[in-house]
Amino acid sequence: MLYDCRVLNSRLLAVHRTVVEEGSLTQAAAALGYTVSAVSQQLSQLEAQAGSPLFEKAGRGVRPTAAGTLLAEHAGRILREIDDAETALADLRDGRIGRIRIVTFPSAGESLLPEAIATVRHVLPGVHVRPTVDENAGALRRLRAGEVELVVVVEPFGPGEEPDDDLHRWHLHDDEYRILLPQGHPLARRRVVKLEGLSDADWILTTGPDDYVRSTTNDICRRAGFSPRFIAESDEFSVTQGYVAAGMGVSLVPLLALVAVRHGVAVRRLGPPPEPRHIWLATRPSLRDEPTVQTMVQALQGAAARSAAH
Repeated sequence: MLYDCRVLNSRLLAVHRTVVEEGSLTQAAAALGYTVSAVSQQLSQLEAQAGSPLFEKAGRGVRPTAAGTLLAEHAGRILREIDDAETALADLRDGRIGRIRIVTFPSAGESLLPEAIATVRHVLPGVHVRPTVDENAGALRRLRAGEVELVVVVEPFGPGEEPDDDLHRWHLHDDEYRILLPQGHPLARRRVVKLEGLSDADWILTTGPDDYVRSTTNDICRRAGFSPRFIAESDEFSVTQGYVAAGMGVSLVPLLALVAVRHGVAVRRLGPPPEPRHIWLATRPSLRDEPTVQTMVQALQGAAARSAAH
């Protein structure tokens, strides 16, 4: 099968539309900043592409044929669409429009993300932010699969220790741990609780796919010379607070999970303090300089800094 290789050129369409509007090659050349010869050559090229005469002489000027009138009508729409497309691409390139899909783990999604999204909407009102919640493994899988542009994850390394892998990271926050005690617990009167004083306590454990609270609790208790006696488990920090408020035991909880503290719960520092959980932002290297990604990163960093100060 033979294919017709003639393709209408947007530059030639713009010349054609100008000639139709001006009614002569001389006036069109002046409007376009071309020579008359250049306008004539481009019209001849367009006629060859269109396969029909586009103009006929009319006194000292020219007027479009039926094909020329039809093409001028389409040219107006086509050139407007091209202008719109170029403007949209510029807006997308500069971050004024578009979308950013971000995955956070639950406590960061509750504590940091709302403020960050509000900031992005103020700075870039044309950008749509689509947040979802997932744990580390799911978030990183979705990032690498191209399903999202940015993730907030807990990593086992701190600043300066990040791996040389296929992702670009920004350190966001070191989230300290606190010990939750029933309000009537004897140690609740202290500002800093020594872990050795909780060797006989019952413990409430908050579990999850990454299980960092369990490992941290076991590690700090082991260093203090005992193994924690877990009597209840929950997959939500809010439920854990309920157990503690009921006087059932004590629990280790990261600060970002304490946006709201339940009545009957005392929040205290531990001595010595456990290593905080290290929170990172990650994206694919090809996206790290995208304006929307940069704006969201800066918004989250600001939210994390204010959270730490508070």
